[in-house]
Amino acid sequence: MNLHAIVSPIIGVVNPNEYVSVSISTGNAVAADGSQAPAYATPGSITASIGGTFTASIPDPVNNPTTLNVSAILTGSLQIGDAVSGTDGSGNTLAAGTSIVSQLSGTAGGIGTYQLSAGGTLGSCTVTSASTVLNVSAVASGTLQVGQTVSDMTSSLLTGTQITGQISGSQGAAGLYSVSQQQTVASETMTTLQILLGQIQPMPTGGLSHSDGLNTQAQNRVLYYNGAIDAMTRVALKGGDIVVRQRDNSVWLVTSNAENFYSSAGWSKVVLQLQNGS
Repeated sequence: MNLHAIVSPIIGVVNPNEYVSVSISTGNAVAADGSQAPAYATPGSITASIGGTFTASIPDPVNNPTTLNVSAILTGSLQIGDAVSGTDGSGNTLAAGTSIVSQLSGTAGGIGTYQLSAGGTLGSCTVTSASTVLNVSAVASGTLQVGQTVSDMTSSLLTGTQITGQISGSQGAAGLYSVSQQQTVASETMTTLQILLGQIQPMPTGGLSHSDGLNTQAQNRVLYYNGAIDAMTRVALKGGDIVVRQRDNSVWLVTSNAENFYSSAGWSKVVLQLQNGS
């Protein structure tokens, strides 16, 4: 039984849930001079695209009406499952809901032939694909992880777009990732953030006594949340994760995993210690 889910709305009447951003510790980054500094998965900066635009046609609408020939890549890439749309100069249009079923030939995601879910007639024209695949070409900082929110400065990305899985590439690096919303975004700089909904409460007296040795003279709070964040993990050479309260930008260090029921009940409780702010 998820008791937190039961009591959270009741407590939330007087102590509302709030969004916090989390910087997940990934260990240390080693500089060229050998010095080390803490490294975090977020915030991160990537170059990526979702879906794209192409020059394409259906060359043989009589014998092969579901074969789309892509002759040029204008932006992005094509992925299995993408929804495609386009209208040629004669008014021929791909049927609504047409999607990519498979790639038949050519460069993966690029120039080549593709099997469509519905046939039709289409002269050479610009075809647009809407996708749920994030094509990451470069990672300037941070590490990509499931659950991160992706945003941009151009408002091209749909608000709330989240990474839901990794499809290809080295873990957390450049490659293909599934995202929560189907859309078309040309290659651009994007920012990754880890946003969680949680409830921050004062540290009870009993909790303070049990956390003796964690510098209890500092300001401490407890965070109830749905997700997975950690305190320091010595064996992995990782420091504690960082939590930033969005309402006042105060920065808190995760010092202890007080109760971890994420895998069984979907929630956890950690102890936070104020680093700056108020």
